Amino acid sequence: MTRANTRAEDILTAMAYKREDFKNKVGEKVGGALFEYYKATLASASGQTRWVQHWRAEVKRLIETELVIALLHPIRGFKDRKKAARAIIAEIQAIDAQYRRAAEQTIQRDYGLKRLRAQITDKDTENLYQMVERVLATHT
Repeated sequence: MTRANTRAEDILTAMAYKREDFKNKVGEKVGGALFEYYKATLASASGQTRWVQHWRAEVKRLIETELVIALLHPIRGFKDRKKAARAIIAEIQAIDAQYRRAAEQTIQRDYGLKRLRAQITDKDTENLYQMVERVLATHT
């Protein structure tokens, strides 16, 4: 093996995610998608459609592109990507009420609404996690 090959391998190894970095990346993508999804769902249910298409496109981008990139990135120091991803997803699910509240406040503020016509339902949340699960099943 040449010195250049060894140096390239060392660089790639150094760039690989450790478990916590991997979980942080997955959490950023899933948490971001959850927030955008909640905003789109609340705005649509409240008859405010101006940004709904944009937010839905962001959800799709975060889950179908950014999450996939994070899942496929080289890792080091652990082997089970799926287990690590599920751990951070469980953490996000544990604070779901905070995501809901943040989305509600954002929609009320951005659209100048005193009250929302609808709330996020557990079915709404399940729909998002089904998208995430499809990506996990395919790429881990």
